[in-house]
Amino acid sequence: MHVIRWSIIFVLLTLFLMGLTAALDWYEPSSWQYSLRVAGGFYFLLALIASGIVSIPRMRIRTRKSVPREDWAFIFIVVTIALFGVSLWFT
Repeated sequence: MHVIRWSIIFVLLTLFLMGLTAALDWYEPSSWQYSLRVAGGFYFLLALIASGIVSIPRMRIRTRKSVPREDWAFIFIVVTIALFGVSLWFT
């Protein structure tokens, strides 16, 4: 359940930050669809990094954190898929 919660938090945070930067005229995206896909690509890169770090034998030691390290790569993949799905609403 924490995977879904963190994924929704990251998707909403990304959408909020993109909307905030557009509202403050810091960044005016020419295409929301393209910008969301770039953000999705960024989260995919984070998923690759997270899965690479978890595969290091020293990093496999389980810590007592709320979200296990193995789940972060999956969370970032779910966020990537969700952002690509949201980008389909924009033309």
